[in-house]
Amino acid sequence: MGSDPDDIADYIIVGAGSAGCVLAERLSSDGRSSVLLIEAGPEDSHPLVHMPKGIGKLLSNPEFTWVFPTEPEPGNGSRSEY
Repeated sequence: MGSDPDDIADYIIVGAGSAGCVLAERLSSDGRSSVLLIEAGPEDSHPLVHMPKGIGKLLSNPEFTWVFPTEPEPGNGSRSEY
């Protein structure tokens, strides 16, 4: 996709995590479809991003998560989570 206003993506994927990247690759691999992949996060240079247990520390850090609360769920004791 260039800067031409006639350029239109066939698919828009929000989130370049493991699933978003695989989906974008599969949708565009035959060359017939164009995919716009959007990622809002920073570069993954923080050491905890690459540690299997590092996610526990990152989930409470607003630098790495949006920290939006969920709606309370009955199966979760009617509590809200982030």
